[in-house]
Amino acid sequence: MGAGFMYLSSSPQILPPGVQLHSLLPHKDDRGVFLEAFRREWSAGCDPVQWNVVRSEANVLRGVHVHATHTDYLLVVSGRMLLGLHDSRPNAPEDRLSTMLVLDAANPTAVTVPPGVCHGFYFPEPSIHMYAVSHYWDESDELGCRFDEAELRLAWPNRMPKLSRRDQLASSYDEMRDQLVKRHTQNAK
Repeated sequence: MGAGFMYLSSSPQILPPGVQLHSLLPHKDDRGVFLEAFRREWSAGCDPVQWNVVRSEANVLRGVHVHATHTDYLLVVSGRMLLGLHDSRPNAPEDRLSTMLVLDAANPTAVTVPPGVCHGFYFPEPSIHMYAVSHYWDESDELGCRFDEAELRLAWPNRMPKLSRRDQLASSYDEMRDQLVKRHTQNAK
C-alpha cells in the first residue's frame, strides 16, 4: 500500500477484487512537478485505448456508473476526489463490498476499476482527474443508478450534490444490476 489514498471503510484492507491501487511518485524541484501517470510495464490491469481529462467544480458528484466490458484507470491531478466503489458483479457475494477512498493530487495514487465495480466520484473542491479506458465508448456499456441508492452502502458527504442530467435520471440499483447481469450473460456467450 502506498501514499495517496485513505480508506474510509470499516475494513481498510479490503477492496473489491480486481480494484488496484498504484502509488505514483512525483518528482519535484523548484520548477514544479513531473509525474509518470502510467507505464504499460506496471501491469495496471488496463490496456488503454483512450485517455480523458475532466474538470469538476466543488460539490459535483459523477455517477454512480458501472461497465460490463471496460476497465477504468484513474487519478486526480488537481484537487481531491472521494471515490465510492461497490462490487455489483453477478458472481459477487450477497453482501456486496462497498468502500470509499480519498484520492488527493498532493499524494498521487492511480486506481484501476474493473468491469462490474460501480464507481462514483465526489469532488469537495474544484478538481481535475484523468482516466483511461480499455475499450472505446459504447452506450450499451454505460450503466448507472442513483448515487443515493441504499444498496450501494456509500455514505456520500453531501446528499444534494451537483449531478449531470444523466445522473439525475439514473435508474434504480436493481434495474442497473439487471442490465449488468444481462450484459454479463451476453458477453459470456
